Amino acid sequence: MINSDSRAPQIEGWVCIYRTSVEHEAEMVKNYFADMEMPCEILNKKDRSYTVNFGSLAQIFVYVPEEQKEEAEKALNEWQNAEIKGGPQDDDDESEEADNQ
Repeated sequence: MINSDSRAPQIEGWVCIYRTSVEHEAEMVKNYFADMEMPCEILNKKDRSYTVNFGSLAQIFVYVPEEQKEEAEKALNEWQNAEIKGGPQDDDDESEEADNQ
């Protein structure tokens, strides 16, 4: 029987901050948090018996320590809304300014 429960498993001392079905997306979030020196762990519940990338058969959860939940939510929101300083968008702006001078 297939488990259709898509809720994040409860882990003592940790809170699920992000859920996806795409492995590299979860890794990008983890790497972003690592750049911010924030502990982060991935729980991959993806069923490798099936080649699906959606639904309860492909759940990947990203966890941070409970005491860093608010900081992680803010950072994740910035990441999702591309408000990251020093990212590729900022580099393009700087190169355009240099070209205009």
